[in-house]
Amino acid sequence: MKKIVITGLVGVVLSILIGGGAAWFFINTMQPTGAAGKLSLKKNLPEKKKTHTNDMFVALKESVITLSDTQSEDHYMLLALTMVAESEEASKKIQADEPLYQSIILTTLADREYEKVRALKINEIKALLNTALNRELKLRDTPVPYSDILISKMVFQ
Repeated sequence: MKKIVITGLVGVVLSILIGGGAAWFFINTMQPTGAAGKLSLKKNLPEKKKTHTNDMFVALKESVITLSDTQSEDHYMLLALTMVAESEEASKKIQADEPLYQSIILTTLADREYEKVRALKINEIKALLNTALNRELKLRDTPVPYSDILISKMVFQ
């Protein structure tokens, strides 16, 4: 009986050692090398994101937008946006151009049906507004003074 138990334990220990050694071998020696290896390793590394130490947040006034539904009933959307500026100069430019931004936001959303806007996710609304703002600023040959738009409040009624 003792021989069977000892033989079983020795077999388990040997299996673990052989399996661990094989795993170590494959992990350490099968890594890609050369130019191809460097390229594939770069793909796996996370991209360094820009540090936001100097960013300034400029809160725009809340917008109340009237949205009509399919039965022509009015619904309201309260939207508060914050724009991220990378410098004091850009922050002042955003504050000076706030009526333009409010107008673009209003015209972009007011043309849509309530049900369609309500069905959008926050990131989709953010992308919609970002696209509209960038398009309108490009048409006016105005540089974009913000690096990001944040939705700080959104309420439907």
